[in-house]
Amino acid sequence: MLCPRDGTILISPEESGKSVFSRNGIFHCPTCAGLALNSEAASSEICSKKLESMHDGFMDEGTPTDICCPFCEVKMKVRDFAFRKIDGSLTELIEIDGCPECSSFWLDSGELQRLSPPNGDKNENTDSEARALAVVFDLLFHLPFVLL
Repeated sequence: MLCPRDGTILISPEESGKSVFSRNGIFHCPTCAGLALNSEAASSEICSKKLESMHDGFMDEGTPTDICCPFCEVKMKVRDFAFRKIDGSLTELIEIDGCPECSSFWLDSGELQRLSPPNGDKNENTDSEARALAVVFDLLFHLPFVLL
């Protein structure tokens, strides 16, 4: 599978060697640190169900984009999401590209960085950045989401 942004071959959850990637079905781009998620690739039933429920919001709604799904190559749609924190407030909006056909999603690295920038200097490699972003997303997954 290829990165929908730059065409780089995506690293699979198994190849990453990190449980957060396999648990959430996260593929990542070694060039741009973007994350591709797929409910069928997720080893966690909870994560798989969460991705499937997020997918419902893309079947009939969302703004068409010019990127193709890395899993089925259908043109994706974009929607804004927020996650409800324990105190009831919402996180900043996260723009997520979703496939209207399969339960797959693309997150640009900049979206999650706004919520919790990865530690390290600006020379940090994209593999480390993708790992840090996957952990942020894993934490968000335990919170309810809101489609906006």
